[in-house]
Order: sequence, then structure tokens, then C-alpha cells
Amino acid sequence: MKNLKSSLSFIAIIALLFTSCSKENDGLDSPDADKVNLTFGAIVNDLVTNRSAEKQSIGDIPECSSDTPAFVEVVVSQNGTNQVGSLTNPFRIDLVSGQIFTEEVDELELVPGNYTLDHFTVHNSAGDIIWVAPKSNSDLAGFVESALPLNIDLNAGVKKYVDVSVLCFDNRNVNEYGYIFFELDTTQAIEFCVFGNFCPPSGRHYPASYSVSVWYGTSAAGTPLYTEVSNVTGTYDNGDFYADPLCFALPDLDGLDEYYFEITLQSNSEYGEVEETVIRRGVINDDEVRNFFDGENNLDYYHFRQGCDGVDSPPILQNPEVQAEYYKTCLYPINGSGAIALAYFELQNNVLSTTVLASGMEPNREHPQHIHGFTDGTDAVCPPASADTDGDGLISLAEGVPFYGGVLLALEDEAGNYPTADSHGNYMFQRSFNVGSLSLPNLERTAVVAHGLTVGGEYEATLPVACGEVAKID
Repeated sequence: MKNLKSSLSFIAIIALLFTSCSKENDGLDSPDADKVNLTFGAIVNDLVTNRSAEKQSIGDIPECSSDTPAFVEVVVSQNGTNQVGSLTNPFRIDLVSGQIFTEEVDELELVPGNYTLDHFTVHNSAGDIIWVAPKSNSDLAGFVESALPLNIDLNAGVKKYVDVSVLCFDNRNVNEYGYIFFELDTTQAIEFCVFGNFCPPSGRHYPASYSVSVWYGTSAAGTPLYTEVSNVTGTYDNGDFYADPLCFALPDLDGLDEYYFEITLQSNSEYGEVEETVIRRGVINDDEVRNFFDGENNLDYYHFRQGCDGVDSPPILQNPEVQAEYYKTCLYPINGSGAIALAYFELQNNVLSTTVLASGMEPNREHPQHIHGFTDGTDAVCPPASADTDGDGLISLAEGVPFYGGVLLALEDEAGNYPTADSHGNYMFQRSFNVGSLSLPNLERTAVVAHGLTVGGEYEATLPVACGEVAKID
């Protein structure tokens, strides 16, 4: 939350980004091969919307409320000539029911070329304007990354989704000694992508067709963000069948955010008819989402494998058809390391399948990692700062043991090696262990600890750098 005080305007404006997975996909069928379909897509925080506004000045920007967006009005031109709508009579496009992106309409099936979006407003069902896209010559342009007019480059054979930045304001009055204060409330979205394979009984791998529903919260009783959004599939000119990853913008608010996902397998022409049922479900949080970020501009996707050999990469969601117990933990930094890791466990018939994703580790170094715990029923916990009993500013392995216990299982490969971080400090570890002969307590009473940090120019492989307490996933 940021506070903004201005002696000129005394107004707070919240900028929300209408965004979707914008991608120009070659090989998609179009009703007219010489034309391009233009669509406006969106994902927004559900706490914002409302009030009508006709002029583009600060005082007339609509005030945010809880109204549901129903349609948009646009004006699209080319070389100064209106192609869709006009400023006196903008063109209306309904939003897809239950979604925040526009329906496909014939009027936006356009000949390839360069176009300009000159006007964009979002309305509720009563026709009131609830969001406005600011124009570059207005006082509001500085509140968004891209103001109107917005250039649109349309190429042949694509389904073009256009990102539009829109504004409403969050007017919060605080009266103190006769003065009014306003607060700037901003919401950031983080992206998460899904890709899948389906293997029928023959064992052959196919790109899967599937739909995804997402709720903000820990179950389907939470706030719906996306409902049964299907991925794009098609066939290239050489006959190869393909499927695109399906990406989502998720609200990243203050504190820990959690999102409940359900993935439903769908039939397609490549592998035929299937039982269209939920194949993955579960809760992930914003820390897990950020672990998929790959550098400054890229991200990896969650890859599920339905009916195929091998495990999901990583196995962050659960398969309701599998009779197993699932556990996970987020490992947070110790000793100022900046390291963070995510650990996932599937326990089935005494086989413990483990996955650890780590970042911020010492680059190019081997990092010991273990499941720690007690055999007397004591819960393993991560050590507080007070565990540093010798006052040297570091919690040693021995100083941490009274809190998280001894080593119950070393998370190492078959050759006895621990994972080595790459040049960026990242690693991924996966292995299945037969734990039938081990005296493991309930995993909910254990903790996972990763080790290895350079101190005073010397690498100390046993020094704890991240710790997380294991919890069961219901």
C-alpha cells in the first residue's frame, strides 16, 4: 500500500491492467483466411469497478466499487479512418459470461494491417462506465503503462488478444482536524501457466486438451477468477497436432495469496473421446507461482502428465484418482541466505515421491538437504533467531537441532549426491524413496532443511540456509 498526497488533485487512482495470454498462434483456423480476429482479454481484481463517467478528466474517472463488468465500448481506426465505431457512437462488445474478456464478433474480424485503438470504456449491465482507458494527451496518462491511442499490429491467421490499461479510483476519505486524505491502492498480477500431456492406454504421448477453473482462496467456495477456460489446440501445416500452454494472471496482494485450481481433461480429434473429469486439483500460493519465474522476463509452466509414465513437473497439484497422501512446505531463508525452496511429497504404499525446487542458493555448490524430525512425537519447527546461543550471528546445524530434530531422511540421489545449484543459484531435485523400513513419524511433524553458505570466504556445507515445516494437503 502506498500513500499519495497531492496539493493539486487530492485524488487517488487505481490502475488495473486488463491482461490475458496474448499470443499470435500460427495455424489457427479463421472464418476468413484474409482477415484477423481481434479480441480484448482481461483479468482484474474483483474488488474494483463502478460509476459512470463521460469526460476524461480526473474528477470524472469512475469510482471503484463491486459492479460486475458486462461489456466494453471501443473505437478502432486505421490511418485516421474509423473502422469500428466512432467517438460519437462507440461500438459495443459484450464480455464472455463469467469472464473478463470480450466475445468474438464479426465486426472485429479485420484485414491484416496496423490499427489504432482510440477509445475504450468498460460498462456494467446498466450501461454505467466502470473503467476508462486514459488517453496520452490527458492528465491521466501517467497512471498507466500504455495510454490510448494504442497501436495494434494484426497479422494473418491469429486470434489477437489486446491488453488495455484502464482506470478507476479508490476514494477513501480520512478526516483528521478538518483535512481529507486519500490513499493509493495498487494491485499487481503475477502470471502462472499450465501445459499437459495425455497418454491413453497405448502409452503414446499427446498434447492434452483441457480446461482450467481458478478461485482466489483454498477451495471452490472462494472468489472465482477463471471458469472452465480451455487451452488452444490445432494442427500445423505439416499435420503435427499442437497445444499451447494456458496462462493466467493471478492477483498478488499483500501477504500470502492462495489460489485453488481444478483441471479437467477434454476430448479432442487427435486422441479421441475421453471421460471429461477433473484430473488435477489443489491449492498453490504466490510463493509457489514465483518459483516458476525464470530470470527477469521468462517463466516455466506447470506440466502435468495424465496417464503417462513420470511425475508432474513439479507435482504441485493432486490427482484425485490416485489414493495417496500429499504434503508440502515452503522453505524460507535462515542466516540471511536469501534462499527459498518448495518441497512436495506424495506418499503411496510406503513409496515417498519427493520434489524440491530451490532458488537463491549458493551458485555452483552442492547443497545438502534433509527431512528432519523427532521420533518421540515432538513437532519439528524452524529455529527462531534466539537459537543463536553463541551469539556469532549464525544458527549452526547443532543450534538448530533442538528445534527441527535430527536427520530422518537425506534427500540425495541414488549415488549419494546432493543437488548442485546452477550458475543462477537454482536447482530441482526429484526422487522416490521406499520408506517402509524407516521409522518416519507423521510427515506433518517434520521439517525440511537445506544447507550450504559461504561465510568469511569459506563454504560451510552444513550451515542451514532455508527451513520449512511440512503440512498435509487435504
